[in-house]
Amino acid sequence: MVDREDVLRAAARVLAERGLDAARLRDVARAAGVSIGALQHHFDTRDELFREAFEWSIEQLIARWRASAADEPDPWHRFELLVQALTGDPELERRCATWTEFCASAARHPGLRDGVRSVHEEWLALLTGIVEDGVAQGYFVPVLPVDTVIASVAALVDGCDMAVAAGGGMTPQRYADLLLGTARALFGVRTR
Repeated sequence: MVDREDVLRAAARVLAERGLDAARLRDVARAAGVSIGALQHHFDTRDELFREAFEWSIEQLIARWRASAADEPDPWHRFELLVQALTGDPELERRCATWTEFCASAARHPGLRDGVRSVHEEWLALLTGIVEDGVAQGYFVPVLPVDTVIASVAALVDGCDMAVAAGGGMTPQRYADLLLGTARALFGVRTR
């Protein structure tokens, strides 16, 4: 019996390693330990398999982000927990490579754009909630308009993801330090 989640996980790894345009069903079948026929039984086309693998990867990521700090009332600590979940991902390199690949592929394949957009919107919603709570509780005094602060932090995450994916020496600790230091300054975190 083919475990759908195992196949989607394998397809996400193949995407990170080979890129969307070069990834083949044969690669996924080998990585998942199943036959090509078994893949075709569950997915009508190669594009469907890779689109679902990306969506599965997105759902896993967003669930992990949401769960990381769901019950934390302190906005700055909630952000720290979110950063820890983001940079402490045991599959950080694969996640960054998959995200970077899908962003690039979405430029060539319009069918992927909704998935990329949904991840971006979820990330912005998490950041917005944290910043708005921090401002409302008097913990944050942003140095720029809130939407600019949020867009700046989101752009930093994308840049760090690209550096990790490219093997540019961006370590998880450096990623976390950059994100926390920049956000502390932009959010205008008050010492308590």
